[in-house]
Amino acid sequence: MSNYTGSTCPVCHKPFTPTDDVVVCPDCGTPYHRVCWPRDGVCVNAARHGTSFEWKPDGEADDGQPACPNCGAHNPAGAHFCNHCGVPLPDHPQNAGQQPGAQGGANAAQRPIYENPNYDGPNPRRDNAAPHIDAYTAGPDGLYRREVGPDDPIDGIKARDWATFVGPSSLYYLMQFFRMEQTHHKVSLSFSAFLFGPIYFFYRKMWKLGALFAALDLLVTVPTYLSLLVLSHAPIVSGMSTEWLIPAMNVCAVVSWVVMLVRALFAGYWYKKACTDRIHSIYDRIPEGQDRQDMLALRGGVSVPAVVIYLVACLALTWVMVALGVTPAAAISMFGM
Repeated sequence: MSNYTGSTCPVCHKPFTPTDDVVVCPDCGTPYHRVCWPRDGVCVNAARHGTSFEWKPDGEADDGQPACPNCGAHNPAGAHFCNHCGVPLPDHPQNAGQQPGAQGGANAAQRPIYENPNYDGPNPRRDNAAPHIDAYTAGPDGLYRREVGPDDPIDGIKARDWATFVGPSSLYYLMQFFRMEQTHHKVSLSFSAFLFGPIYFFYRKMWKLGALFAALDLLVTVPTYLSLLVLSHAPIVSGMSTEWLIPAMNVCAVVSWVVMLVRALFAGYWYKKACTDRIHSIYDRIPEGQDRQDMLALRGGVSVPAVVIYLVACLALTWVMVALGVTPAAAISMFGM
């Protein structure tokens, strides 16, 4: 881990001491006191992520980009407002006449605080809470928190590369993946996978699992589908014995709940495994550098079009059922649409 002693926290602007509890951004390495990490989980240098920027200890050379007087974030040259907290930057000509605001506290006497009255977004000095980058490792007394730096490996992959590949909610998944690596536990709880099922897997580009759970969801609805056809007096089921439908529907209802629980408990592990395989494949083919970062961002992230295609397919199947004689309201309710 890096030594942050003597450098200043970009939120409270107090120097780090050897005993401070420090967390860092997995993308650029910017350190924070644990209590200072922004509630929205957005690093003060988020505007520079995806570039060659890396945090440097105080006193080392920087690239000269203007720093925000409110949150300390570095901004592109010529920026009017801070990309992170939205306050006017004093280096911009149009902001030359602005006066410091009236925020109080110990830091108010140390530096000016500029306010943008039209900005209502996240402010790390206003929204301090526990950080979102907690990670866990096994210690002699059980589990304890520790920081994860941008170059720290998880399954042989740098944390910064995990963040680039995962995309949205990368801090949450970094915490989960690190815990799984250290404890060798495969079980976690994913409410998204529990509630949305195939949609979650398609969104996270797990195509095979998305197709598998879509097929399972369709299979367990077959008895319900047939019962709707019977109740609608559809010609296609005329003469079909219906004595088995109610027991089959009960069994399928239990199976459906079991499937939901399994995917909720193991979705995180499956996602970690899928990401690990794809990232290592990129590692093997592309040397470290910008090309690798571009490929990680391209192959990773999320897929909204896949979710749209899945929902369109569900809608098409609904209208097939309507064409076969099921009432539209019953067909739509069957798919929860």
